Amino acid sequence: MSPQSPNSHPTRSLAQELRARNDEQLRVLLAARGDLLSPLPTDISALASRASAPPSISRALDSLNLWEIQVLEALVALPEPITIESVIAATSEDAKLVIEKLISLALVFPDEDQIRVLNAIRDSVGNEPTGLGPVLGLLSAKAIKKISDAPENARTVLDRLTWGPPRGSVSDIKKPGVAIKWLLDNDLLLAVDSKTVVLPREIGIYLRGGKIHRELQNKPTDYRGREFTQSEIDKSAVGAIITLLHQIEELMKFWAGEPPAILRSGGIGVREVKKAADALGVDENYLIFIAELSYICGLVTVDREEELLPTSAFDLWLNSTHDERWQLIVNGWLTTSRVSGLVGKSEARYISALGPEIDRAAAANLRGLFLKLVAEISPCAPDLSGLSQRVRWERPRRGVGLHTDIANWSSREAEWLGITGRGAISSFGSAILAGKDDSGLSKALPKEIDHILIQADNTAIAPGPLRLDLAQELSLIANVESKGGATVYRFSENSIRRGLDNGRSSDEINVFLTKISKTSIPQPLAYLIADVGKRHGKLRVGIGWSSYIRCEDESVVNAILADRRTAHLQLRKIAPQVLFTEIDTEEAVNTLIEAGFLPAIEGRDGALVTRKRSAARAISKTRPPRVIGDYEIPRDELLTAALRALRAGDRASAKRSGIPTTVASATPTETMAALTVAIKSKETLVIGYADSDGGVSQRIIDPIQVMAGVLVAYDHGNDEVLRFPVSRINGIALVE
Repeated sequence: MSPQSPNSHPTRSLAQELRARNDEQLRVLLAARGDLLSPLPTDISALASRASAPPSISRALDSLNLWEIQVLEALVALPEPITIESVIAATSEDAKLVIEKLISLALVFPDEDQIRVLNAIRDSVGNEPTGLGPVLGLLSAKAIKKISDAPENARTVLDRLTWGPPRGSVSDIKKPGVAIKWLLDNDLLLAVDSKTVVLPREIGIYLRGGKIHRELQNKPTDYRGREFTQSEIDKSAVGAIITLLHQIEELMKFWAGEPPAILRSGGIGVREVKKAADALGVDENYLIFIAELSYICGLVTVDREEELLPTSAFDLWLNSTHDERWQLIVNGWLTTSRVSGLVGKSEARYISALGPEIDRAAAANLRGLFLKLVAEISPCAPDLSGLSQRVRWERPRRGVGLHTDIANWSSREAEWLGITGRGAISSFGSAILAGKDDSGLSKALPKEIDHILIQADNTAIAPGPLRLDLAQELSLIANVESKGGATVYRFSENSIRRGLDNGRSSDEINVFLTKISKTSIPQPLAYLIADVGKRHGKLRVGIGWSSYIRCEDESVVNAILADRRTAHLQLRKIAPQVLFTEIDTEEAVNTLIEAGFLPAIEGRDGALVTRKRSAARAISKTRPPRVIGDYEIPRDELLTAALRALRAGDRASAKRSGIPTTVASATPTETMAALTVAIKSKETLVIGYADSDGGVSQRIIDPIQVMAGVLVAYDHGNDEVLRFPVSRINGIALVE
């Protein structure tokens, strides 16, 4: 069709265009722009109003890629009437599909052969789209003809302003110089104020050869890297998953025994991070990551004492299957707005782990986009440089300045999680991203075993994943030295003492190891257990805000007193076998352990107290961190209900044009008479109805029948047949 002038027919509104859409087209719009349903608009007019509101427009623009934004910029920049043909001429043939998408998103809409652009879109793009100036209007055609006559110095000015910015400075508009004066006289420049001139939009487009952009971004960057087999990918992922679940468990147990204090500003300090990383033998970045995972999944929380402690949810998690544990962690990572990579990134001051400053609204969206892009090239791993450029192309408005970091962090974290292996999507990652209940991880993991092999060097090898109860018991008396397909445990004086502190006797430790080991207990380990067991409890620390330390061996007491590592306890000898300190029991015990002694805690009754430090749990209610970010894609059920409500609201709105402003009160007899007439003549009524909450509302109805004092009628507002007790109807009127 040939272009028409904007005034050749009445301008169509967005509401009219939406009203003309079928249910499937509206469903596509509502699914893509979930914020339009929160809360549900009353009718199509309200939907159009919300769809054109700046906050909703901004969210919709955030979902566009760079090429789609360029097409939208062209729509804003081109003079009206705007047609598909004019947009294609200014961009490329590929723009046609983009325009269809923009229409489906209600960012622009068709009006016969024209395309209308919402005012909110124009405001968002700005007054000078792609560096083009203001519209000249009717004078533009005449001005363009004079460009070929421009003097060389005037042409130089035009060339400088062609690709923007379109504004230039002059010392005095009254004395602009020969070139500027010629351009002003011929309407090729406009005076903005006494010191500024601007190149009109039509002139700029002409000088650009009818194009809007210097370079079109309609071809995204290729980011394909090295290819692997799925077996190689999954093998790497399984190892990462085993390590992840183990390290989270170890971190929770460590913090149960030595809970880190929370900073006033929130989060935990650098020292606590390093302390935990050293205890687990992991990199600090990895420690921060698993700490954040534990926090967002509610496995750890801030207790009343402003300390970080595991929650009861950790115990439930620990007793779940490996697949269930992993899925909980992965789903938490996929949906969180927290970005652990930001910890320590600020130049102004340190951003703390688990603190309030690492939320980014775009995080989950960009993370999901990263995984989608990686999945698209499976079984290839991505080239990270190309992938970060692709992420920037896909979401140019989201996470500005963070695209490269998010891509790098997501790559690293997905590998740690086992969503990817060797950089490519694992089969378990594919399953969880597809929303499957069974990720297939259980089948890929080695079968649980019930035995270990104790070596002569005080180590034990578990040639597969140990049964949970055995692993928990073994971890009381041995430290994990390495983990992979097989786990290596190391027995030491401190680890045996830990078992004794947790209530195990030397005999019980020997019985347990004899039962689960397929090799006999070597002599060095037997001697170690016996020696530590013999000495355990000889040196005792009494419970209290201040503590006493006693030992029957006076040489041990003197050694403690002389040791520089115990100096801060400010020990005083109050008897040959007793020392006193004003430091609390826990710190006194920890200091003695660090100094190489083997203290035990003594209760007020003189009996040894079991130190079940790994069982400490937060008393306060779990407070998982907030999640900020995008609206979720509405479920099909919600979309179906929303469409029904919108259509019903539209019908009700149409009926309201003939609704009287007031509904006269009526007696029960008058009400029954009016209902009888309306049922016979199939008329639409408006009734005043007393709701169950005591309020009175107006309902637009088509009465069907009255039975036993109850009116059965079709309610236009609810789009369904409802029952209305006649006694609650206090007014009635006919809809014209």
